Amino acid sequence: MAKVGIAGATGLVGNEMISVLQESSLSISELRLFATQKSIGRSINFRGLPHTVEIIQNASWEKGMIILGATSSEAAHSWVPEALNAGAYVIDNSSAFRMDKNVPLVVPEVNGEDIEPHHRLISNPNCSTIQLVMALGPLRTIAPIKWVSVSTYQSVSGSGRDGIAALRRQEKLAAETGSFHRNVICEIGDPEPSGYTDEEIKLVMETPKILGLDLPVFPACARVPVMIGHTESVTIKFKENVSAYTVEQELKKAPGVKVSELGCQPVEVEGTNHTVVGRIRNHPMDQSIIQFWVTADNVRKGAALNAVQILELVSEKITGSA
Repeated sequence: MAKVGIAGATGLVGNEMISVLQESSLSISELRLFATQKSIGRSINFRGLPHTVEIIQNASWEKGMIILGATSSEAAHSWVPEALNAGAYVIDNSSAFRMDKNVPLVVPEVNGEDIEPHHRLISNPNCSTIQLVMALGPLRTIAPIKWVSVSTYQSVSGSGRDGIAALRRQEKLAAETGSFHRNVICEIGDPEPSGYTDEEIKLVMETPKILGLDLPVFPACARVPVMIGHTESVTIKFKENVSAYTVEQELKKAPGVKVSELGCQPVEVEGTNHTVVGRIRNHPMDQSIIQFWVTADNVRKGAALNAVQILELVSEKITGSA
């Protein structure tokens, strides 16, 4: 039985982690919920019992506890080393440790084998990266991949509860005025000196690490007025000709992936566990190029569910090495 903690339990992702754990078959001996001072004393039900939220502090962590992190990177830099020093295991959803060569960056269906018993810190990838590699991972055995291009259309939930609240206010105003003011923000975060934003750099850096491949990724990330669910337009250049039919058949066999003959719509994936791939097609002028759309619930599979799946793997490996 696992003793589990959630750091950042009252946030959007933290709440979803609790929901996913509720549904899981994982045997949990104790669940402890942690957050900042403003959430102290809140009570959250889990499997029929109330759990009081505690403050994140050094004394919070215990040896052998498995902690799901749903805090900012800044906060993670503070509490994660303390938890590791106490002998806990940490599955961190922030970007703080993702590119550390000693920290596995894991999507269980793609590279779960990268977790070894001695790893006590595992990083959860960025939401847009997770659904991308869910689609790319099964295709690694078809033919060598030369490069990947991806344009993302990311929902406002990617910026947390504030993003959702802002869109709801805009929808209310639009309903009252009888008109709708919609927009596509063609950058997520401020561009770095290279011209790429941090969200785009994550796709460039995280994708090859998870896939275990040395390949360039050409990203473009935009924010769109959708509550939940990121959508991506993906182009893959293989080193030899590959048919859309072959790609479709491989994806149909892939765990966690659902193939749609039509496109992928965020409203259809909200609250679901699978990554949907649709409109798989060859480029008419180059049969080594495959294009498709991929959509997933970014709060669920893009964060909470993936972290709980890692938790299940860690729990198994701890038990197996005992």
